[in-house]
Amino acid sequence: MEKDFFWGGAVSAAQCEGNYLADGRGASNFDQLPLNDQRLKPVFKNKAKSILTEEAETIYPGRIGIDFYHTYKEDIKLLSELGINSFRFSISWSRIFPKGNEKEPNQAGLAYYDALLSELERYQIEPIVTLSHFEIPMYLVEVYNGWAAKEVIEYYVHYTKTVMAYFDGRIKYWIPFNEMNMVLHIPFIGGGIQFEEGQDNLSLQYQAGHHQLLANALTIQIGKQINGNNQFGAMLAAGKTYAYTCRPSDVFAALKHEQENLMFSDVQVFGSYPAHTNHFFKKHGIKLEVTELDQKVLRENTVDFVSFSYYSSACTAAETEGKETVAANGFITLRNPHLPESKSVWQNDPIGLRITLNQLFERYHKPLFIVENGIGTQDAFNKETIDDSYRIDYLNEHIKNMILAVREDGVELMGYLMWGIIDLPSVSEGRISKRYGVVYVDQDDNGHGSGKRYKKESYHFYKNVIETKGAAVFEELPDSTKDIRKRSD
Repeated sequence: MEKDFFWGGAVSAAQCEGNYLADGRGASNFDQLPLNDQRLKPVFKNKAKSILTEEAETIYPGRIGIDFYHTYKEDIKLLSELGINSFRFSISWSRIFPKGNEKEPNQAGLAYYDALLSELERYQIEPIVTLSHFEIPMYLVEVYNGWAAKEVIEYYVHYTKTVMAYFDGRIKYWIPFNEMNMVLHIPFIGGGIQFEEGQDNLSLQYQAGHHQLLANALTIQIGKQINGNNQFGAMLAAGKTYAYTCRPSDVFAALKHEQENLMFSDVQVFGSYPAHTNHFFKKHGIKLEVTELDQKVLRENTVDFVSFSYYSSACTAAETEGKETVAANGFITLRNPHLPESKSVWQNDPIGLRITLNQLFERYHKPLFIVENGIGTQDAFNKETIDDSYRIDYLNEHIKNMILAVREDGVELMGYLMWGIIDLPSVSEGRISKRYGVVYVDQDDNGHGSGKRYKKESYHFYKNVIETKGAAVFEELPDSTKDIRKRSD
């Protein structure tokens, strides 16, 4: 890969920092997610029982994180030894503006990210910064119902303007929102939205998404005024949707699924809603407040690159009843019978990454950036060694297909950032035992443990990949890493 290619890793503030009320930080929506099966369910207002009803015995993983708030120097040193040249992290809105709508920022919050950036600069690691990674101050959730209210746009833009001006010249690559399309699948996590029973909640979700799109465009507008070198990216949860069979009705079902999944990035790249989306709104009676000024703002402030997460592909059919399903990133999909079992709960489809890269580049003609990719699974800790050959196999095959997309297919790609490069609690389950990292954190799902960091076998593999600029993935792997299915037993 090219010399200026970004090899790195990614984390989010909500999942790794912990210390959720330290130094003046306010509570966020993510802090309210419990370690139980209620995490991904819609939250209803005015109900006696909801995930917002705190119980003393309940664990809230977002409040614990992995103590990155204090360990960032140690962790960045480990990542520097790995050889990365880029690191994606997010700034916690609640750490800068605890309630979300203050006029003046929390100086302690700015000081923390100032110190974090200084540490990255010390090791010449490029920061890739997400401004809202599944996080909104809880005060705005309680008073405005999160992104359902247009007022939140002003508060968010004041936050992003403050951060971009304060760190002007030190951060070039900005991602205003993480996986914006997730507001349709996990609305409380993606937008701080609570539902009312009997309300038009579908319209509410799309209106919240529209408000995020406007906030995204206004952030780009202001960011370019602050510094013309600033670059802004869309960020979506991506993955090719296959038809379950070659039956035309199944192919059409897959087409409609992809149209929905790519709608937000379509608006961010092209500056307007697709015709099929406008027709969908009309057909289903979805009432969206979109002014002429909104349309102008969206049209004039599009993104510079398209970043995305890829973990697996999806599969759908015209008739899904009776067919086996499997979890995907934020939603349930049909199990693809042509993909093998894997140790992860998500199906393993490395060629799907190459297909997705081709699809997005052909659609958008913008530089692409893989800012999340990885396998979440349990790792066995044995005398300070972690044999995670299944992760090595996953990374090897996905990076190989990424390189083929660039070399053989002509895709323009900025970089590859593996997700959760240091173990952290997952979004979907809240469990750190669903591990993604090449760095192991000695901590259990309840937050107990020494917190000590250990290098997994995958750490040494990824280090070699970076040192060889990707060439290592085309070498023959040792026998112990070949058979992921055997390792999954």
